[in-house]
Amino acid sequence: MASGGARPGAGRKRNDPALKMTAAERARVPPAIGAGEAMVPPIHLSDLGRLMFNQIADLLAVQGRAEAQFVQIVALLAMRLEQIQRFQAVLEMTGDTCTSTTVRKVDGQQVVTEMIRARPEVAMLSDAMRQAQSLLGELMLSPSAAMKLASGKKDAPGDFDDF
Repeated sequence: MASGGARPGAGRKRNDPALKMTAAERARVPPAIGAGEAMVPPIHLSDLGRLMFNQIADLLAVQGRAEAQFVQIVALLAMRLEQIQRFQAVLEMTGDTCTSTTVRKVDGQQVVTEMIRARPEVAMLSDAMRQAQSLLGELMLSPSAAMKLASGKKDAPGDFDDF
């Protein structure tokens, strides 16, 4: 015979008590930390990073989505965009490739070989651009994400609507 008592995880799931709250009870709950505050750039950003942070925050404000909970993601995006500019400047000055020479001894003779390789900044730029694109998507600031946010303009009725 089974022992008495409820098994953990058995039975109907309980509803969140916050769902049962009335509008008056919800009004008495203090707002979340940072709710309603403007997006302020973190201290660790450079001047260029702060400028980019403010540009991104302005885009979110125009869309009515500038919230304090996005500050760290926007700061990360601003840092990545700043890195992209820095890597591009280095690559414009030095080029995309570098040459490395090695000297080896083969059968008692010195052999000099040259290898042309991509500069390390090329890989770092690619990584920064990939992460920036991902962060833009998370913040719904990319063109494909903007289509999801759009109100969905309907086309005029046409001849082929019956299909």
